[in-house]
Parts: sequence; structure tokens; C-alpha cells
Amino acid sequence: MQSNNFMKQFLLLFGLIGLMSFGALAQKFGHIDAQNLLLNLPERAAAQASIETSAMEFEKEMTRMQEDLQTKYAEYQAKAETWPAAIRESKEREIQSLDQGLQEFGTTVQAELSGLEESLLSPMISRVRDAIEAVGSEHGFTYIFDSSMGATLYNGGEDVTDLVRTKLGM
Repeated sequence: MQSNNFMKQFLLLFGLIGLMSFGALAQKFGHIDAQNLLLNLPERAAAQASIETSAMEFEKEMTRMQEDLQTKYAEYQAKAETWPAAIRESKEREIQSLDQGLQEFGTTVQAELSGLEESLLSPMISRVRDAIEAVGSEHGFTYIFDSSMGATLYNGGEDVTDLVRTKLGM
């Protein structure tokens, strides 16, 4: 009787192991280079142009500010010896103020360009992520790995790039 019970437990355990193995074999893996896909989105060019336009405007203002600082400094170097102490000190404070303003402007520009890039790229990233998730769901993928992130790819995985491109209307 005990051996019969043991046999039932053994068969049940063997059956469960078999089902788990079958479940593991039924998993479907895919991969995609999401970075490359993002770079080739149609709206990416417009976003990049907008970022570059803003950067050029900032660069023009930065150049103007640097030229103003250089002009004031050159004037200071040429005339400092002939100016009374009060004028010299005033010019030094003015030059320091211009230099500090230029540095602060540079920091502000970096933050603003970074924010602009984030605001323009975030919707694209979300759109690609949604398309990848939809393809994964529609085509029964257990995992889709992003090869651009240095993820280890399953050797037999399927490249889902074309499926995602289709989902994005590309």
C-alpha cells in the first residue's frame, strides 16, 4: 500500500516536472535594437531640428556675451593703469559680473536644452515602448530584450524590429 502511495506521488511529481519543462520550452523570446528604432522614427528629425535651432540661438547669445566680456577686459587691460582706483574697481566688478553671468547662462542653457530634449523624446520613447509591449502581447512573446542596452540576447530569439516598425506605422 505504501509503495502504491509512493508511486502515485512519484508519478505526480514527474508529471509536474514535465509540465514545468514544457512551459519553459513554450516561452517565446524576441529582441530589438530600440535605440536604432528611436533614431529612425519620422518625428525624430523634427525633434532634432528643434533642439539644434534652440542650441544655435543659445550659442549666438553666448558668443555675444563672450565678445562683450573680452571687449571690457581688453579695455580694462589697456586703461587700468591710467584710471583712478574707483573706476578700476568698478570695471573689475563689472568684468567679474559679466564672467559670472556668462557661467550662469551656460548652466541655464545646458539645463534648458536637456529639458527640451527630454520633452521632445519622452513621447517617442513611450510610443516605442507601447509598440513593443503591444507586439509582445499580440505575438505571445514572454520577453523582448533590448540589444541596444547591452542585454544578453537569447540566441534563438526572434528579431521583432519589423513587427514593431509595422506597429509604429513605419
